[in-house]
Amino acid sequence: MMIAGLLVLLTMCAGSFVFYKKPYVKSGPSEAGSVTVIIPARNEAHNLPHLLTSLKQQDLPHQCLVIDDGSTDETAAIARQLGATVLTPPKRTDWQGKSAACYFGAEHAQSDYLLFLDADVILNHSQSLRNLLTCYNGGLMTVQPYHITKKPYEELSVWFNILTVVGQNSFSAVSSSTPAAFGPVVLTSSAHYFETGGHYGARGQLIEGFGLAAQFAQHQLPVTALLGKGTISFRMYSHFQAMTKGWAKHFASGAAATKPWIMLLIILWMLGSLLSLSLLILSPEPFSIMMYILYSLHFYILSRRVGRFSLVTALFSSLAFIYFLYVFTQSFIHTFIFKKVEWKGRNLKL
Repeated sequence: MMIAGLLVLLTMCAGSFVFYKKPYVKSGPSEAGSVTVIIPARNEAHNLPHLLTSLKQQDLPHQCLVIDDGSTDETAAIARQLGATVLTPPKRTDWQGKSAACYFGAEHAQSDYLLFLDADVILNHSQSLRNLLTCYNGGLMTVQPYHITKKPYEELSVWFNILTVVGQNSFSAVSSSTPAAFGPVVLTSSAHYFETGGHYGARGQLIEGFGLAAQFAQHQLPVTALLGKGTISFRMYSHFQAMTKGWAKHFASGAAATKPWIMLLIILWMLGSLLSLSLLILSPEPFSIMMYILYSLHFYILSRRVGRFSLVTALFSSLAFIYFLYVFTQSFIHTFIFKKVEWKGRNLKL
């Protein structure tokens, strides 16, 4: 039993190592220039009101462009009603989707800085936009929004949210030499964007953040990744099927890009959820109960860095792990066997 307990502690050490740093967006004085907010949107009528309303509450003037990427709902009408300028990119067969919409928007921006936001993002307070620009130090800055959960099924995505962050090795105890970027919130200067090729250089990438980070690194420009807690948040999926399909779309590709030793530590940490539960079931004694509670509290503290996940979820993290395995298996099959995924009515070849 003592050996099993030590193994549980080892898995917790692995988790603490890969999620050692917590660089949040900070507030401070800003001498920001002009900024254009570019929102690629495909059938986002249900999300846009929240984002655009939060943008209207910002204390920093900005231009707002919504790039209507072939929507069949009221995306364009709602965007106009809420004061955004709506642009429709030309239909192309060689390049389409989010990265094409972002580049088209950048070409029509008239500002010093470009801020690309996914439509499901929300700025949490009136100074969020200003704080993002305060933290910008040139090159590419990306932020992973804080995940707001509203329904019980959304708690199952806790491991995906954590791995999205720690898999890039930007937050481990050892600094990464490989640049990494998040996709939902991307900030850069117009000059650096077009110097590197921006989203055009990331065309063909299922996870455009990887392509952007590589482009900026090749031009010897800094790439910074931050956490959005307290500044910017999102609710990713409004129903269970969309959540499963959304994570399955790209997660195997992201895992394949993770450094092997980081992935090994992540797997070790995840296995701790099953190990601590097994120890409790096989030997329900005070020591086993203590180790189970200790692992759960440790998991709860780290998970709250990326999202509003409950203590109940931490106590049953093994269920979230089983869901993770199910979705990851689907993602692996679609990515490496069928080599295509379906998203928002489009078949994306890999």
